[in-house]
Amino acid sequence: MSLLRAERLNKSFGGVRAVQNVSVAVPEGSIFAVIGPNGAGKSTLLNLLSGVYQPDSGSLSFNSADLVGLRAHQRVRLGMARTFQKIRLFRQLTLLENVLAGFHIHQDLPLWKCFLPVAVGRFREEARELLAFVGLEARARERAGALSYGQQRMLEIARALATRPRLFMLDEPAAGLNAAEVEFLLQKLTHIRDKGATVIVIEHNMDLVMNVAQRVFVMDHGVPLFEGTPREVQSNHQVIEAYLGGEFAA
Repeated sequence: MSLLRAERLNKSFGGVRAVQNVSVAVPEGSIFAVIGPNGAGKSTLLNLLSGVYQPDSGSLSFNSADLVGLRAHQRVRLGMARTFQKIRLFRQLTLLENVLAGFHIHQDLPLWKCFLPVAVGRFREEARELLAFVGLEARARERAGALSYGQQRMLEIARALATRPRLFMLDEPAAGLNAAEVEFLLQKLTHIRDKGATVIVIEHNMDLVMNVAQRVFVMDHGVPLFEGTPREVQSNHQVIEAYLGGEFAA
């Protein structure tokens, strides 16, 4: 069954047709990867899915709910969360406070009140568990701005998971990570999927994509090029020619 379905999505910016006639069906309980070179429209597509942009035309649904017209925060309350290509943290707050901020959607309070002791008490243990999940529990009381780049990526993932998403979307999470950090990320994405969430990942790191995704959607200049399993992508001559530069080992 498809948790998220988009049909014939289109989005233009002036004369630039960033997304053209894109249809995708993301299977529930899967890791679904979107790949393509810079300018392929991947981030625009993710922005359409997450509510940062509204489509010029086309339909979009999540768990049978119509998403067109809903803003990003409304989609979060439906069970959709995302991270961004450029890390967005509260750098002057502690790691624990950053994760606690993610729980605000579970409370009918302004964001600033969510940090009051009476509000955060019931979420503190879960926040620490999320920090432990990404390997940062020991630094819970340090400022987020003091973390390395890779650790900031992990903190952003923990904060997004605090919303308890059914669909978790990540925009180039491996960008700027070293090999060990990429391997750690791969393990975390698999674990998130195994715990019941559906994952969409936009990524340039083909080793990560081919090792973690069940389905891969390929874009080129805003249009769909190919969709299939990692093995099918590896053997598709159009994809090899356009993006991969050679066939991956099976």
